[in-house]
Amino acid sequence: MKKFGILFFLSLFAFLSQVNPAEAQRRRNTNVTIEAEVVTGWNRLFGKPRYRWDFLSAPLNLAGATTMGIYNPNGKEPLPLTASTRKDAVLASIVDPFLETIFPVFDLETTDPGAVNVPLRQIDTWVSGDLSVRTPLPFQLDAPVVSRSQSNPESPNPITVADWFKASGQMQINCDSRGNNRVRVRLNNLIPNRVYTVWAMWYTADGNIFPQPFGGVPNAYVTNSRGNAVFSRQLNFCPPEAAKKGIDGNRLLSIITHLHSDHILYGAVPVPLVAGRPPGTVLHMQLEWNFPGVGTRLIKKP
Repeated sequence: MKKFGILFFLSLFAFLSQVNPAEAQRRRNTNVTIEAEVVTGWNRLFGKPRYRWDFLSAPLNLAGATTMGIYNPNGKEPLPLTASTRKDAVLASIVDPFLETIFPVFDLETTDPGAVNVPLRQIDTWVSGDLSVRTPLPFQLDAPVVSRSQSNPESPNPITVADWFKASGQMQINCDSRGNNRVRVRLNNLIPNRVYTVWAMWYTADGNIFPQPFGGVPNAYVTNSRGNAVFSRQLNFCPPEAAKKGIDGNRLLSIITHLHSDHILYGAVPVPLVAGRPPGTVLHMQLEWNFPGVGTRLIKKP
């Protein structure tokens, strides 16, 4: 009888010490809020890597690319954007040679020279049905009112460093044990009336960098007249888990949002790498969301 009593109390203690189902469910859920940081390229701030991906070997452990410089009216190449650059300096297109390391299909020599060192507000877009003519679009209120008039709704003022660094973005991620993964992003003070896209940057099991349309195509949003927008998606994975542990050998590095300065979307790729206008000429990363446990931070927030 004494032995039975001891076994009974041991069993009762073990039962009571277990986490109740509600608590277990709560622990399996992931609910996080991540604030974006303003960047000047993917994993770049003022031309320098923001994070080192410690699980990768050189040179991919510092993978990233600068996607903007400072307009240089006296030369063919833009000036570098640094922490000491004047806030009223005008942002311009640029091409980072490191793109050849990240994407072997890209050849720097194929870049259209006329697409470099162009103020972001003056980057051209297609204006002919046969895609033979590209030109910058005038401000809507300055454009003629005729049937073939083409314009954009923005102010004609150039986009400056100060304009760029006003941006902010808060990402709310909710994942549960049933595989319901949802994300909602509130974006504020981006460039008004502009087309943006959101991308998940992966290091794949076969050793490549892969930009994935975040939440599926179309992964786009358009900012309002104040530069604000909301982006919501249901996902087939939980971003914090994909960043920390990976999925089948694939590791999520970060999530980024791009400004499409040419007003054009390119389907399931950010921009064609073989059409003479690579990232930095018509595509510019403005905000980046990083996850704990993925890489070592190298520079402080701006």
